[in-house]
Amino acid sequence: MRFILIVITLMTYAGPSYGQALSPMKGNIKTYTDVFAIQLQAINPYDTAQTFSVTLSDEEGNPVTDIELSPRVLQIPPNGARSFFVWGLVNKERRVMVCLTSAYFTNGVGAQIRGEVCGKYQVSRLAL
Repeated sequence: MRFILIVITLMTYAGPSYGQALSPMKGNIKTYTDVFAIQLQAINPYDTAQTFSVTLSDEEGNPVTDIELSPRVLQIPPNGARSFFVWGLVNKERRVMVCLTSAYFTNGVGAQIRGEVCGKYQVSRLAL
């Protein structure tokens, strides 16, 4: 019985859990013009290459169509990272949410794990 308790206790102390990441996760961007640009980095902690899709939304979660994104789909090697850009127009202040979504495929068939991580960014136009 004591052995079973030790095994159960050790199972609860499993190693660290890693997930995909978006860096930085939040930010305050200030610009003197009506255009803003953000460089972000997508990180793949998995042991296999992953395909990530990037989506944009406003603070309520509604899709945003007037902000550009390059590229929209990222192929990232195992334990690798890749930069991408978000840019658009801002009048006075704007909030945008950038989400990075992955689907883990086994032998190219089916999604066993689908992960999503989102970052929040506030863009402010400064007056001269």
